Amino acid sequence: MKPYFLFFTLCSFCGLYAHSLEPPILRGSDNLLKIIPLSKSEIAPPSKKRDRTPVIWGGSTLTQEERTLNGFQMKAFILGGGAYITHKKIQLTAKEIEVIGDDALIGNLKGQVVVEDKENGATLIAGKGVYDKIAGTVSLENRPVLIHKKDGKTVKIHCESIVRYLEDAKTVFSGKVIVTSLDFRVFGEDAVYFEKEDRIDLANEPFLFTDNRFLQGKTLSYFVKEGSISLAGDASIYQVAFESEKKKTDSRKKESSKTETADKEKPKVRVVTIFSGNELTHKNKSGMEESRTNMKGNAFMFRNDSEFRADEIESKRNNSFINSKGNVTFLDKVNFYRMSGGFLEYNKEKGYSYLSEKPQIFFLDEKTLDEKGSLSAVFIERFDDKKEAVARGNVEIQTQTSFANGEFATFFEEEDKLVLEGNPSLTRDKTKVSAGKIIIYPNEDRAILSDGLKVIGNDQKK
Repeated sequence: MKPYFLFFTLCSFCGLYAHSLEPPILRGSDNLLKIIPLSKSEIAPPSKKRDRTPVIWGGSTLTQEERTLNGFQMKAFILGGGAYITHKKIQLTAKEIEVIGDDALIGNLKGQVVVEDKENGATLIAGKGVYDKIAGTVSLENRPVLIHKKDGKTVKIHCESIVRYLEDAKTVFSGKVIVTSLDFRVFGEDAVYFEKEDRIDLANEPFLFTDNRFLQGKTLSYFVKEGSISLAGDASIYQVAFESEKKKTDSRKKESSKTETADKEKPKVRVVTIFSGNELTHKNKSGMEESRTNMKGNAFMFRNDSEFRADEIESKRNNSFINSKGNVTFLDKVNFYRMSGGFLEYNKEKGYSYLSEKPQIFFLDEKTLDEKGSLSAVFIERFDDKKEAVARGNVEIQTQTSFANGEFATFFEEEDKLVLEGNPSLTRDKTKVSAGKIIIYPNEDRAILSDGLKVIGNDQKK
């Protein structure tokens, strides 16, 4: 038999037959049997709307069989050689397709199955599948994969089985799911891809890999076009980087070490950062917008040398720029102090921190991390290169046995020394003393007063 081209279209065939030819009926007459077309009023009104989805199917070879399906005799057409089914604008092809019924209610796809949805930029590939016209779905098995290309971005999703809702451009992935893009890979179980909303949802604690990051949460949503990620429920980021080792320098050796570090670069060490909270969103760099990571609810950033907490922490440029809001605390385990306030801004490139909204510094014991003293001000600035913190406006310093105040103070971290200036005064043992400058060593509970010492009176200690 020569190969031939065969196609059936439900809309054009059945619809045209119903309206143009009008189905005939045999009636008795004087001429015995006469074919008389039914009038439109005699045609029973349909109780259900006819499915007019334009389904076209065909192939190079055709074999027809009679099948019994759910107790009904139906025709089955086995198509080969470029077999296809067209559901509206979506093309389904396979090495062999078994079509059940003239209306192609069911299509069993076998071997090299490809589903192309060009309008939504999606291509699905599998070893076998089932097309269901009434449900408007195609179910795929045997190493199925979805490839989505849109706006210059490509995403591949592998899983154990796929159900594609053709009308809704929605895909349900079951079993172990792997989502791969240019920027990362996501591993999880069960996922739903809402292409019209540009969103992939994964449940059951999925995790995500990038070059130097590992992310995990109870649920994950990925917005393909934006390149953004949302993690909800105990979200965590594990990040690995190589940085210069941070060590506290003895003030007596500080001058001699300057020449050594100028000639010899500090060795790099592996640093692991853990970033956790209730909900995390990450957006990749796009156009003029830079990449950013935002953690909301019990945000906590942990490193071997520091701990950082807040209600909300936003990180940009790979932690080079950080904004944090609400109940902010920063623990420095190298220089043994803790900062707290309502708002903290940190710029790593400039080596600059700004703390406001009732900011405080707590001076800690090097062995036990117990509080040995505290400082409060209107705002506090910290300079990384100098390892200094400057407090300005209504500065108050509390040690174990004394209280001091002034207009501004400088904290020299490596020397554990505070220099209080701007009409400073100190109260100890019910005696208040003023001076031009007051130097306080909070861990030693020791103070040095200079430049115009003056006893003010026997005021009560605050």
